[in-house]
Formats: sequence, C-alpha cells, structure tokens
Amino acid sequence: MSSEINKQLFRNLRELNLPLGEYAVFGSGPMGIRNLRDMHDIDLIVTQDLFDQFKNNPDWETKDIYENNDCFCGLINRKLDIEMFTKWYTEWDTRKLIKEAEMIDGLPFVKLEYVVQWKKQFASEKDLRDVELVKRFQAKQSDQGND
Repeated sequence: MSSEINKQLFRNLRELNLPLGEYAVFGSGPMGIRNLRDMHDIDLIVTQDLFDQFKNNPDWETKDIYENNDCFCGLINRKLDIEMFTKWYTEWDTRKLIKEAEMIDGLPFVKLEYVVQWKKQFASEKDLRDVELVKRFQAKQSDQGND
C-alpha cells in the first residue's frame, strides 16, 4: 500500500532542502512514511536557527498552539501543507528527538516509540487508533525478524 497523498507531502518536504540535524518529521509523518495511514500535512520539529530562517518568509505564516494556558509559536506553509515548531506539545527535548531521528528514504523521522507516547498522552479516538496501527506494524516487523 502506498499513498499518493503521502508521497506528494514528502516531495514537498524534500523541495525545502532542509539541513539534516536541524529537523525531524513528527506527528503522523513517521506513520505516513511506513504507509500506515494517509497524512493531511507534515509536522516538523526544528531547531531555533532553522525556525528563524523561515519566520520572515512570506510563504510561511505564524500558527499559535495553545497547551495548558501556554502558547507557543509555529509556522505553516499552506501551499506545501507543512508546519514547523521548535517544541512539540510536550516538554520533550526537541534536540534529542532530532538527534535520535530514524533516517528513512533520506528524511529524518521521530522514532515510533515517541509517536506512540505522544498519541497515548492525547488519547483522542483517532490517536488511540493510530497507537493500535503502530502496535500491529511493530508486531508484524518483530514477527518478520524472527523468520
């Protein structure tokens, strides 16, 4: 199974030619690259330096995210369907997530274990379905490794 939607989103990301070590794909991206489900956009965690390079670019607009009465700023490019943030919804260390990212098809992705933790934390119906998709994928990968 491969999704044309996902493929186009990853082409959009590649067009940005972002420097490795400065970003990682989070959100549904680590699931999308594995074709576990279709994505609607790409969420990136980025270093402050990379964020600063884009914040005055007219193709990118500010997007405020509210969490526990705390607001943090992101950027969104609606044409490319890509969003970038210097921190995620949690207190996780963004630099650590970027450093530990898994390289797949030349792009860095936050590890699935962190995606599962994040989705369990939010625990919406959609997030819990995603957790089950990841668990089934990991079980299948484990079974294939034992053949």
